[in-house]
Formats: sequence, C-alpha cells, structure tokens
Amino acid sequence: MSELERQLAEEKRRLEKTTAPKELEERLRTALEEIPKRQRKRIPKWVSVVAALLILFVVGYQYDAFAYYGKKLLGFEEIMPATLAQLNESDKGQSIDRKIMLTDGTELRLEGLMTDENQLVLYYTLSNPEGLGEDISLMKLTGLFTNSSSRFGTSSMNEEGTELKGMQTFEPVSPFAKKLTLEFHDSNIQDWFEITFPYDPKAAMQTELKKAIKKNVQVDQGSIRFDSITATPSQTTIKGKLKVDNFDRIPLGFDGVKLLVNGVPMDQISGSVSSAFNGDIFTIDFDALPEGLDSLALAVDRFVGYKHVDETIILTSREEMSADLEGEEVNIRKVEVTSEGLEIIVATDGNILLDNVAVQIDDHKVPLQTTLRQNYVTDEKGKEYKERILLFDTNQLPDAFLVEGLHYEKEYNKIIKIPL
Repeated sequence: MSELERQLAEEKRRLEKTTAPKELEERLRTALEEIPKRQRKRIPKWVSVVAALLILFVVGYQYDAFAYYGKKLLGFEEIMPATLAQLNESDKGQSIDRKIMLTDGTELRLEGLMTDENQLVLYYTLSNPEGLGEDISLMKLTGLFTNSSSRFGTSSMNEEGTELKGMQTFEPVSPFAKKLTLEFHDSNIQDWFEITFPYDPKAAMQTELKKAIKKNVQVDQGSIRFDSITATPSQTTIKGKLKVDNFDRIPLGFDGVKLLVNGVPMDQISGSVSSAFNGDIFTIDFDALPEGLDSLALAVDRFVGYKHVDETIILTSREEMSADLEGEEVNIRKVEVTSEGLEIIVATDGNILLDNVAVQIDDHKVPLQTTLRQNYVTDEKGKEYKERILLFDTNQLPDAFLVEGLHYEKEYNKIIKIPL
C-alpha cells in the first residue's frame, strides 16, 4: 500500500467514528416537528401519459440519430470522391450490414449508404476466398413509393482478387420508405437476386438550396429549358426539358454546360436524358456547392449545332484528298469498290457528323446505305480524327461526294443567372 492509500484509509476510519453532538440532534428534531405539514398535489394522469410519450419520442429520435451519425463507412476511401469522403468523415453514412450468399460462393455485403434529395449512394463489398469474377450489376431499388434506377458506379479490387469494394448511385428514394429492396444481376452465373434492408428516412441529409430557373436557351435545332436547381450535401442537380432534334448526333451531350459558382465552373459529375411525351427530360449533376455562395449561373458554352453546306467534292483522283466545309475539315482517305459495294473512308474531327451524304455517278445520286464501322486515328502530327467507312449500294466509282449539312460542336456562350 502506498503512503497516499494509507492516509486515505485512516481518514475514512476517522470519519466513520465521528458522531454529531447530542444537543445538535435534539435541536434538529424539535425544528422539524414545528414545520407545518404541506398537502401533496396529485398530478393528473393525462399529464403523466403525455410526459411519458414525449420522453419516448425524444429518446427514440435521439437513438435513431446516434445510430445513423455514430457510424462511419470504412474501407471505401479509395473510391469515394472528395465530397463524399468529407461527408463520410463527418459520419454522414447510414449503416446497413446486410449480406447475401450467391450461388458461386461469393458473399455480397451491403455496408452502408448516404442519401439526400438528389441521390442515394450505396456502398457494398463482394468477397470470395476462391477469387472473384466480374462485378455485379446493381439495377434498382424498390420500396414504398420507390422505384429508383441505378445511375453510375465504381469499384476497386484487392491485389489477391478476392475482395471488391464498390459504390453505386441511384435516383433518390421516397421519404416514406422504411425498407428498400436491391435488385441486382450477377453476370458470372447469369442470375438475378434481391436483398432487402432497413432504411431510415430521418437519416437523409437536408437540402441546402432549391430554386426554380425556368429559362430557355435556343440552339440550332431546338431549345433547352432549365427548370430547377437542387443543392444537397452530396451534389448539385439541374433538371430540365430538351427539344433538340440532333442532340444525340455527336457525343457532346451536356459537356459544354457549366455551373458557375462565384464565377468559377464547378466539376460536372454526370448527366442523363430520358424520353418523355413532349420532349426529353434531362438531369445534369455537379459537385456540391461550396460555402460562401455569392453568385450562381448556368453557362451554355458549347452545344450541338447544325449548318447547311450543300457541298460537292469532286473526286478527281482515287488518292487521299481534303476539303473545307465552312471551316470544318473533311478528309477522304480512300474510295474503292468491294464485294459489298462502294466504300469511302472519310475522316473528320471527333465531334462532326456529315448529314445527308450521297455520291454522284453521271447524272444520278446514290444515297448512303450504312456506316460499316468507325474508329479514332491519330496522324503524324498527333491530331486525332474519327474515321468512318461509308457504304453505298453501287459497284461504280463516283464522280463526286455530296454533303448537305454538318452536325458539329458549336459555341453558343449564353449565360443564365440564378438569383439567390
């Protein structure tokens, strides 16, 4: 026993032997007997019931909150974008911990999710000590008032090929759903599965900004209508309607549409278009808005355009030749008759598509039958072209190559300011 412990033990014994003087005990008893007795008020029963319900509500709500915010998703740092990684560090993930065994011995474990008004992000692990095949395809989430399709995902395999960490985003789910069912497909065994897990709608992160835009931008073959902007902790989503006849003729999509925050473009995450009765519906997803928001705007810098050229390229020789179609270069690499018909190899910039192409033979035109294939090539100067093999239903060599128009990447440079 140390010196300090010995002193504490002695002090404890001294206090136990200490007693109050008899005179003090008598005075205290007399004083207590002289105090008038007070009648105890009875609390109505309904007050007790309400108080009990209130305590249960508060305790239950706080329990759900701690269950949600008290757990962090671990092992997914490599595949988390910076914004989601920051949310994870702040414990903004809901734990799931549900698993299912597939027929080939692979275990799928749903680890957790993050959710808000813009999307639901699901994190999962595939493991098999015998080795994994391809990643599974997570198709959709269903539940009460919920039928959310998957959007995009990413995954990372360990060096041994026995464990895969994956992340998949879905359309937002209903706030009335208390459980969700994941439907997925395993291409390794060509089979469908589903797994149900609990969902806490109170765990959804709160929307930070939601505004109507309702502005149109006219382009060459239609218009883009920007309807709304919704900013949540995970991302910022622009929604609208699209009526552009040649939108899908070149692979530009919405890459030329920028969200300007305090004058600086935000990172675009993804975009999607779906068919509707009176035009297509689109969404464009950007990174989450930063703090210190002073100004907000949409910029349509580039979008698909169209120009009529009505160009006739005389084929004076069968060797490679080039032509300028109102500032756009077209290279005719090869012209030959094959067993399938007349083939012409044409190279242009990647974001150019020739419209209403034909060849002229004597006094008549032969329209394009089909495009056999296309691929990207790079010339000796390092410039990349898209090369196409065009097939025409004739076995004669043409006199001229005819082009009516061009679908191309056009600069519009239009700004829509979004009032805060």
